[in-house]
Parts: sequence; structure tokens; C-alpha cells
Amino acid sequence: MNGKFLNNKTISIVLIACLLLLLALIYWIFKPDPQNSQHAPNQQAQSQVSENGLEAGPQHNQKGKMPELASSLRGTEIDCPIQVDADGKLILTVGIRSCFDYFFSSLGEKTETELIADIRQYLSATLPDTASSYASYLLDQYVAYTHALKNIKPTGNFKTGDIDGYQKVIEQMYKVQQQFFNAAEINALFGNERNLNQFNIDQMRIHANKTLTAQQKAAELAKLIDQLPTTLADGVRVSMQFAELQQLTQEVRENGGSAQELRNMRESLLGPEAADRLEKVDQEEAGWQTQVNGYLAARDQILKSDASDASKQQSINQLRNQSFGTKEDLLRAQSYEMMHDRK
Repeated sequence: MNGKFLNNKTISIVLIACLLLLLALIYWIFKPDPQNSQHAPNQQAQSQVSENGLEAGPQHNQKGKMPELASSLRGTEIDCPIQVDADGKLILTVGIRSCFDYFFSSLGEKTETELIADIRQYLSATLPDTASSYASYLLDQYVAYTHALKNIKPTGNFKTGDIDGYQKVIEQMYKVQQQFFNAAEINALFGNERNLNQFNIDQMRIHANKTLTAQQKAAELAKLIDQLPTTLADGVRVSMQFAELQQLTQEVRENGGSAQELRNMRESLLGPEAADRLEKVDQEEAGWQTQVNGYLAARDQILKSDASDASKQQSINQLRNQSFGTKEDLLRAQSYEMMHDRK
């Protein structure tokens, strides 16, 4: 996803992308959408799943005592959007994994064994017997899977910026998933993660392609973002667009690109309307920068004068109030003062 591998800028971009990728291997970072989550029959424990799922939880048919949460989780809403169908069978969704990860986030405060017991207790207390049994089975498989992940080692000469190396690590991870889960379970528990991992790798390849202009990279990245599944939250898509906008804007400016090149890149990534809005923001920011630079220059003259400190401060306060009309602008100007004085 970057320029050239040995280029400093590229290395920093790759490190950021790979950090996101590696974090995604262990922790689930997206809230599930119960309406869009995929579900399918389990090939071992359940033969059929109804489309009309009901979310299980402490508010629905609690049967037993709830586990005592670790101190860091007390007072939080238990993140277990597990669904069952009208027959009390478990519906496969990412909410199952979210539930497991919610409890395991307190690992260290409690041992793994204690947390597994807590999850089992929660499942028994909130799910029908059939669903609870299957969810407990998935818990055992998930724990075994996370242990097996620790044994994954890069193949070949793995190094920073080696996109193919990262691809191989991801493929190793997928093979491990197949050892513990069937296809339907993998799709439900890891589908979004797989999409995100592949997105990151494809993103790295686009940025690493030196034959593409910033505008062409923006167009390719826009296609990638549009291909993200609907199960990924809109906010994630927006954050990805923003990150790409920041990176490509920096690339255009570092290469001495023109305003039109910047416009073309933005339009390819975000569309003409967003490009128009960004141009307006640029104009407003340029006007603000001119205004604040004039203010800081006048302020410097006051500070260099022979007046007393009290008189200087009074003059600066008066100048600031005359230069900026809103409370927001006044606060922003004071922030610029602090940055200016630290130079």
C-alpha cells in the first residue's frame, strides 16, 4: 500500500497498515450488526437455522446466576449480542465472537480458566440448552484456535514491507481456522476480519505501485472501499476514506503537485461534491492562516516592546479580541499562540 519499500515514508505507512492487520488477528474491533450478520446451519450440532432470530441475553429468559465480572468490566453492558431462532437454536453471527472477546478482554485480572468458566456460566444462564451447548462448543474451539495462532511463524525472509510475506501469514491463519471451524462458522466468526485483512493487503499493494499517480491510487482505493461488505460499519468506511485522503494529500504535496492534481485525487477518492467541500475548507483555512499570521506578527511586536508585562498582556488581549470575533476563534488563536511560542 505504499511507495517503495525502503523509502521512509513507505515504511511508516506499511507499519501502520500492518499494525491494524495484526491487531485484527486477535481482537474483534467491530460491533456486529444483528440484522446483517450472516448465519448458517452448523454441520455438527444443528441441522437448520430460522431466519427470524431473537437476541439472547440477561434480559431474555435468564435461567441462572450470572458470572461475576472482572473489575474493569463492572458497570459495562455485557457485549454478547448472541441470537437464537424460534426453536432455541443458536444462529451463527459475529456476536458470538464479540461475546467471547468481551470476557477475554479482562485476561490478566482473571485467568483464562476463570474467564472460560465465566463465559460458560453466562451462556448457560442466558441461552436455551441447545444453543448453550453449541456456543460452549464454539468457545472450546475458539480458545484452541487462539492458542494455535501463537504458533504461526512467518515463512521465508519475512521483513517490514514484505507484502507477500504478510499475505502468507494471513493464509496460514486461515488454514488454522479451518482446523477448528467449519465453513459456516468461519464466515460468521471471521468473515469481517478476513475482509479487513485482505483490504489492508490490497491497500498496501496499491500504495506500493510506483507506476500509479495519486489520482489513480485514489480511484483504485475508492473501488476497494466500495467493495467492503455492508456488515462493516459505515463509520469504518469513513475512517478508511479519511486515512487515505490524508496520505494521498501528503503525497501530492510532497511531490509538488498542483491544486488541480489535488482536486483530481480527491474527486477520484471521494467524488466531486466532497472535493468541492474540501476546496472550500482549504480556502477557509488559507484565510484563517493569513489572519492568524497577521495577529501573531502584531503580537510579537507587542512582546518586543518596552512596555510592562501587565501592559503587554492587556494590549495582546485587546488585539486578540479585535482580531477574532467568535469564542471558537479566540480559543483556536490561543492554541496557535502556544505553538508559535514553542518554536
